Amino acid sequence: MGNSLEPEQEGSWGGTKIAEEDFARIKAAGFDTVRIPVRWHNKSLDQAPYTVDAAWMDRVDEVVSWALAADLNVILNSHHFDPIYENPEGVAAWHGGVWEQIAARFADAPEDRLWFELENEPHNKLDHSNLLDTLAPALAAVRATNPTRAVIYGGENWSGINSLATLPLPGDANIYPTFHYYDPFEFTHQGASWTEPNMPPPGRKFGSAADLQQLSDDADKVRAYTARTGKLPFMGETGAYDKHISVPERAAYHRAVREAFAPTGVGICTWAYANTFPFFDQQSGQWVPGLRAAMGLEEPGTSAQTQASPDVPQADEAGEPAGRRLPKALQDFDAQLPGWLVNDPTSLAMVSYGDTLSREPIVDEAIPGGGAALRFSNTRAGDPWSAGSNVPLLADIEEGRRITIGFFARTLHGGAADGLGRVSVRFQQDAYPYPGFGDRTLSIGKEWQFYEVSAVADRKIARRAAVVAMQFGAQEQIVEIGQIIVVVGAASIIG
Repeated sequence: MGNSLEPEQEGSWGGTKIAEEDFARIKAAGFDTVRIPVRWHNKSLDQAPYTVDAAWMDRVDEVVSWALAADLNVILNSHHFDPIYENPEGVAAWHGGVWEQIAARFADAPEDRLWFELENEPHNKLDHSNLLDTLAPALAAVRATNPTRAVIYGGENWSGINSLATLPLPGDANIYPTFHYYDPFEFTHQGASWTEPNMPPPGRKFGSAADLQQLSDDADKVRAYTARTGKLPFMGETGAYDKHISVPERAAYHRAVREAFAPTGVGICTWAYANTFPFFDQQSGQWVPGLRAAMGLEEPGTSAQTQASPDVPQADEAGEPAGRRLPKALQDFDAQLPGWLVNDPTSLAMVSYGDTLSREPIVDEAIPGGGAALRFSNTRAGDPWSAGSNVPLLADIEEGRRITIGFFARTLHGGAADGLGRVSVRFQQDAYPYPGFGDRTLSIGKEWQFYEVSAVADRKIARRAAVVAMQFGAQEQIVEIGQIIVVVGAASIIG
């Protein structure tokens, strides 16, 4: 639920107060768990008996009760009990006294659906050298009234994934480890003012070969932790700050994180519902398009109007596509191409869909066009469009303009008699009813080749909804897709 219950006045950090209907909406969207972060130190006495403000405890109880009534699992935490990070030993009793009251208040809540997280993101002076001693009063207080309720522990340095390697846990069968995932931090927190004085500057993109390799390596860290401890950790937070990162980029990041970690079996909570890094847009009253699908949830089509780009500039006299937003890093590459580049060929961040489709990043210098590819595995034949991946575009698709996609590909396994892969390509609007044009199905050979599809647009599609769909659902198959280039104004990329 983001920062809703963290500021002095609920909802004052961008957003509104939590309402009962929020949880019904979250449940209907397909989510099964909510994490409810709560700041307690500013609502309690710092001397014994450490009394929590009664109205605040009632409010937290109300919010938790709404979530449980909506048939959601709940994680209730202490979120940024600030004094404990500066003086762990001196504040431990205060922290424990607060948890004594929380635990007593929720002692009758269903154990299988309400978990406690003793402290969010230990950092500064609260580290692995003193974590167990500092949280011992809180754990003892919880166990006095909740002897077998699940309790979550996160590690030092803001509970980053590397904290798992040395995370100490109490000898308690109902303790569960957590970590948070915001890597690469330079992408997820670009322009985030609260990270000063080391704020990552805006402009960082995600999806390079190095980014995908990092995801793979980090998933291996979870596997190593589970093999060593026998415990499966939980990803308590992940997300990308929306101020400088577009919705398609956020969706691609969430999809990549989910797909990288899904084989490990970890559960994932995304940050956040509505106020920061939002999945739900409070102003429009709608879910942000593409984000639920990125988390593997069913997502009905949204109207083109909600995704249309307002006030986009029109094409200049040289014929540059309308609405084009080309990063400076791509301008030299653009100058080498026919027409105008309208995607990011350095990124493999695509939004995928379909229950039968999985993908994994492949890094190999032998792969043409940059040494990286995505391996798409479709496990069951169906409609071509039932499983696929979308290439986001950086410009409007304008009626009457020619648009061409070229990409490297090869087949590792094809379900047809000839053993070849089948990839259907179409230029389309990524919003219901998904109108498009230029449909063509390609047979993909066993060796790396460069394939092209070109068409003249029969409609206008605004940049924020413009994609090239690559569909893999027609047959059971394994196909690798390397560098992808999309241009406007040229019938061929390599002639």
